[in-house]
Amino acid sequence: MKESKRAKLIAFLFLLLLGLVWIVPVFWLLLSSFKTDSDFITSFANVKGPLDYLSRMIPRKWTVVNYIEMFVGGEGTNTTANILAMFKNSFIVSIAVTLGTLIVTSLSAYAYERLPFKGGKQIFWALMYMSMFPNVVNLLPMFRISNALGWVDNLNALIWPSLAGVFNIFLIRNFMKGIPKDLDEAASIDGAGSFQIYFHIILPSIAPVMIVVGLFAFNGAWNDFLWPSIILTNPMNQTLTPGLRLLSGQYEQKWAHMIASCLVSMLPPLLLYLFAQKYFLAGISVQAGVKG
Repeated sequence: MKESKRAKLIAFLFLLLLGLVWIVPVFWLLLSSFKTDSDFITSFANVKGPLDYLSRMIPRKWTVVNYIEMFVGGEGTNTTANILAMFKNSFIVSIAVTLGTLIVTSLSAYAYERLPFKGGKQIFWALMYMSMFPNVVNLLPMFRISNALGWVDNLNALIWPSLAGVFNIFLIRNFMKGIPKDLDEAASIDGAGSFQIYFHIILPSIAPVMIVVGLFAFNGAWNDFLWPSIILTNPMNQTLTPGLRLLSGQYEQKWAHMIASCLVSMLPPLLLYLFAQKYFLAGISVQAGVKG
């Protein structure tokens, strides 16, 4: 009993340490975003120890001007980086990629797992092996294809190539293996077709993994930097993550402004994770209860 309590205490302390390692930089960013630019630049000069450093994290004069000027502009800024347009583009791309990914990957996984066809396994594993190549290898072919389709400087170039993630198909396919095929056979005897089985039996059963895939898809699309930086040239078409590069040039030495912009860009994925967490855990509990 004592060993069990000791193990729980060690695990708690370890998780607490990990939590601090994660939260302290975010807390530092949050406090710094409420400083003036001059306060931020001078607040960490000639630090005399850890306690002195911690005390300087607190703004001398709290201000929200960094957040206001981010959206309405201010002295020394220009209009080449429109953060509202970047937000709109990021939401369009992320939501479209998330919905499209859920549809394409779930149907693909259903076909590979539940609809046997000649060469299905070979095709699936060939795609798995091909997906192990670094993404940077695909940049030139993707650019040539996008250019041929007229998608250069167009949000379509960010949406369509992102829908068929092989890893997501693999994840959903493995989850489907836990669903008894007897349910499919019983539904077939009752006259249900493949799409009816998919919508009424498979889809409700794979809700937990669909939420995970949706979170991965949204987060990946929102935080994608390299491909949007290559394919998008007009600042008004930029998404938020590569658009922060434009903001860094706009703000120059306005570090507090830049920190506030970074924090705002982090909010949508964070809020989505917080909102979806309870549904994800509830889905796992229901699934475990059904299997048990």
